[in-house]
Amino acid sequence: MVSMMADLAGAAAAQPGPAAELGAAVRERWSLLARLENAAIGVRQADGSMRVRRNDPAGCILYGPYLHLPVGTYRLSFRCEVGTVRMAAQPVLGVEVIVLNRFQRAWRDFTAAELHSGGASLIFEVPPEHSIDSEDAGRFEFRFFHFANAALAITGVELERVTDEVAGVAAPRQWRMLGRLQKSWIGWRDRDGAVSVRYMPIGCLLYGGWPYLRLARGHYRLSVRAACGKLRAARKPVLRIEIFASGRWRNTSLLKTLSRFPEASGVPQVRRDFTADDIAVGAVSVDFAVPTDLALETGADAPFELRLHHFGKAALRIASVDLIKLSADEAPAPVLPMPALRPLGRRRVVIVGNCQSETLRQGFARLEALNRRFEAKYHFVQLQQNQRDFVARDLEQCDILLVQDVRHWDAFPLRDCVSPTAEIIKFPLVRFASLWPFDGWNGPNDRAAHDQEAPNLTFPYLDGLLGRLRKEIPDKEARFHAYRTLEWPGIVNYRRLHQLEERRLTATDRQYDITIGDFILTNFQRRRVFHTTVRPNWQVFSLLMQYVAKCLSVTDPVSLNEGVDVMLREPQVPVHPKVARDLGVRWADERTRYLVHGREVRWQNYIRSYIEHYG
Repeated sequence: MVSMMADLAGAAAAQPGPAAELGAAVRERWSLLARLENAAIGVRQADGSMRVRRNDPAGCILYGPYLHLPVGTYRLSFRCEVGTVRMAAQPVLGVEVIVLNRFQRAWRDFTAAELHSGGASLIFEVPPEHSIDSEDAGRFEFRFFHFANAALAITGVELERVTDEVAGVAAPRQWRMLGRLQKSWIGWRDRDGAVSVRYMPIGCLLYGGWPYLRLARGHYRLSVRAACGKLRAARKPVLRIEIFASGRWRNTSLLKTLSRFPEASGVPQVRRDFTADDIAVGAVSVDFAVPTDLALETGADAPFELRLHHFGKAALRIASVDLIKLSADEAPAPVLPMPALRPLGRRRVVIVGNCQSETLRQGFARLEALNRRFEAKYHFVQLQQNQRDFVARDLEQCDILLVQDVRHWDAFPLRDCVSPTAEIIKFPLVRFASLWPFDGWNGPNDRAAHDQEAPNLTFPYLDGLLGRLRKEIPDKEARFHAYRTLEWPGIVNYRRLHQLEERRLTATDRQYDITIGDFILTNFQRRRVFHTTVRPNWQVFSLLMQYVAKCLSVTDPVSLNEGVDVMLREPQVPVHPKVARDLGVRWADERTRYLVHGREVRWQNYIRSYIEHYG
C-alpha cells in the first residue's frame, strides 16, 4: 500500500506543476493515469491500470484530472489492451478532451485494429481563452468511453506538449455510430457490426446511441453507407434517416424493453427519405445544425438520437453510420432551421452554485419525478468570462432560479439578468467540518503546498496543520509522529469545532425547515455520511433533493439510491484516527480504507504520501 501511494505521488509529481513552471513550458510530458478518476464502470487494478469487461455497460470509465494548461498544441497518448471484439469494424474506445464540462476540444473513437500496437493518441489545441494565462483559465478534462464492444485495459495515459510541425493537422471530429446504435428486432448484425434486414417487415431498424451523444454548437453531417437489394416498387423510398434532440434522458434500464418496439423520443430535427437510386450512388447524408439551445457549451442535457427506418420495399444492409462536425468552410449556408427544444409543460430551471450544485442538476436529469417537469441547467457561481453570454441568456429565460446559499452569490455579476417573473429559491450548502478539522476548507490552509503547484494540485484538499508542521518540524518522520499523536502546541480544539458544527447544522435546519443537519449529527458516528468536508454521501444528497422538490411543489416521491454514491465518493479524504476516537466515530480508524484516484488507501499511507510529496 505504501508503494501504491508512492506511485500516485510520483506520477503526480510529473504533472504540470507550479504555475510559473507551466507558463515557462519547462515540462513537456506528464503521466496522467494515476490522476484520473474512475467511474462506476470497470475496476482499477493494483498497478493503476483500468480494466473493463466487454459485457460491462457502455459509458465513461475514466475522467479527469482537471488541468490548467498554457497555450499550445498537445498530444494525449494512451496505451490500451483490447480483448475479443464483438463487432470487428466498430470502435471499442472513445476519447474526449473537454474544458469546464462545456467546451469540447477534441474527440476520437478507436477500433481494435487502430489499437493493435497497444497505443494511440489524439491532438488538441489550448486556445488563449482557455489557457492558464487567461483570467478565466479553464480546467481540461480527459474522458475515456467504453462501447461494450470489447474488454479493455488502459495501462498508461500521457500528455505531451508538441510543436505544430510535430503535431500535424488535427483530425476532424468524427463519431462512428453504427456500433453504438441499438438494433431493433427486424434486423441482425454480422461479425463487422453491419446490420441487415430483409424485405419485411416495415419499421425502425436502428436507434440511439449509447453512450449518449451530446454535441457542441455548429454544423454536422450524418452519412449512412448502405446497400439495397432488388426493389419491389420503383422510385419508392427504402430508407428514412431521422435525428431527434431529446429533452429528457432515457432510463438505460429500459433499453432492452424498447428493442422490439422502440418509441421515438425528443424533438424531431431532421427527417429525410432515400430511394434505391440514392443509395446506389454511394453514402447518403443529411446536414443539420446544433443551435445554442441544444449545445454542449450551454450545459444543455440534450442528447441527440439517431434513427434509421426500413420501408419494406427492398432488403437493406447498413455498413456504416458516421457523424462528422463540419468546418466553417464546409458548413451549409444559410443556417439550417431547427425547432427549439422546449417540450410541452417543462419549466426552465437554472441552478447557480458550486460543484455541489452540478450534482443537484444531475439529479434533475435522472429522477423521473423531476425530469418530466423541469429542464435544468447549472452554472458555476464564480462566473467565467467566456460563459457570460450563455448564462445571461439562461437567466433571462428561466422560470425558476435555484441559488445555493454561498457568499459568492452576493457578487454574482449577472444578477440583473434574472427574469423579473422568475421564482428565486435558495438552498443550503451542505458541509460537515467536524471530521476534517485541519482541512483548508475549515481553517488555515497549506499555503506553501498551494503555491508550490497551484493550480494543478495533487492533493485537492490541503491540510493546514501539516503545512504548519512542515515549518516547525523539518524531519519528516518526526513530523508524521507529531501529526499522528496530535501532541504539539497550538493544535486546534477539534472538540470545540464539533460543538460549533452542531450549532451551525441545527441553525441551518431551522432556517430551511429541513432535517439534514439532524440526520448528519445522528448518523456520522456510525456511518460515512460525508466523503470530504463538502462531499456528502447519497443519503444526505437525497435529503437535499427532497427539499428542492418540496420547494418546487413536486408531490411525487423523490429519492436517490446508493448507486449515486459512485459519483460522490471520489475523492475521499481519510479521517484522522485520533479525531475519530475522540468524537466517537466507530467506522473510521487506522485500518479504514479510502478511495483516492480509484485506489483504496489507509490514513497512514495517505498522510505519508502528502508529507513526502510536499517536502
